Amino acid sequence: MISELVGSAKAFAAGDRFLDGLVGDFTDADWRVTDSVGHSARWIVGHLAAYRRRVLAVAGLAPAEEPWEAAFLRGTSPADVPADLDPRVLVQAFHAAQKDLAARWDALTPEDLAKPFGRTLPDGSDTVGGFLGFMPWHEAYHLGQLGFMRRLAGKPGRA
Repeated sequence: MISELVGSAKAFAAGDRFLDGLVGDFTDADWRVTDSVGHSARWIVGHLAAYRRRVLAVAGLAPAEEPWEAAFLRGTSPADVPADLDPRVLVQAFHAAQKDLAARWDALTPEDLAKPFGRTLPDGSDTVGGFLGFMPWHEAYHLGQLGFMRRLAGKPGRA
């Protein structure tokens, strides 16, 4: 694996292990708890799963689009999510993407990382390598939100 990707690969693997500790014991009611701006744990997990699938696409894999993905992209809200979408489907998609990512890291080359991403990210990067370096931060941010949602649902925090 290219040294530039080691940190991202480790961060995504850690996030994969951490997710179940945050939401593994959620009840149907816990998934519906919202924060002060209306985000729910279901939306956050769906957003994470959709963006992990985006990472797969940028890394050169082309997962077939899932019907739920569009409801979790940038600019969407929990109101965009189909009411009957089971959050466990989203957790499963999150974990499935990790398996594909883990198998993909070694195939990426310095030339792949140097390709333009197509837009400038919040950290100023604009290459595929920059995107792959930024996305673990994005994921950690939202995993932190899930920790908060866990507390709002009345469950003990996780360290």
